Amino acid sequence: MNLLLAAPCQMAMNDPDVGHSLIGVFHEILIQISHDAEPPSNAMIPKEWAIFSKFSLDLEEEGKEYSLVTDIFWPDGSLLLSQTLNAIQPTKNGMAFITRLQAFPMGQQGKVRIKETLTSEGRAIWGPMELEVVVRVDKIPPSLTTSE
Repeated sequence: MNLLLAAPCQMAMNDPDVGHSLIGVFHEILIQISHDAEPPSNAMIPKEWAIFSKFSLDLEEEGKEYSLVTDIFWPDGSLLLSQTLNAIQPTKNGMAFITRLQAFPMGQQGKVRIKETLTSEGRAIWGPMELEVVVRVDKIPPSLTTSE
């Protein structure tokens, strides 16, 4: 088994005729807020995004059941969320996972860490592999937020 690609992105789509399409692959997010805003450290912004992961399989690995465990951590190291996806029947062309999320963490500046582990029959067989997305929260100066 080999990891072919793992990427956080704005959107990941699966087209049975064409394959997978990733839109807006990113490694850094800039969020601008009002100069007087003080979001809590666990603040989330409603924004859909995804983590796309694709694996190739060796012949002896085909037909088994696999799950991908995705853990996402705040910049301070605390767990933001943990999600497990079960693979649809793996094929000789490999398997892909699209972890879809409905909000993006913005309450802490720094690196949001994404850890992925592939499991089969309840045990880890690959990983963990880590990705990072840098979150920058900039405050907009008062002169740019007021209109006269």
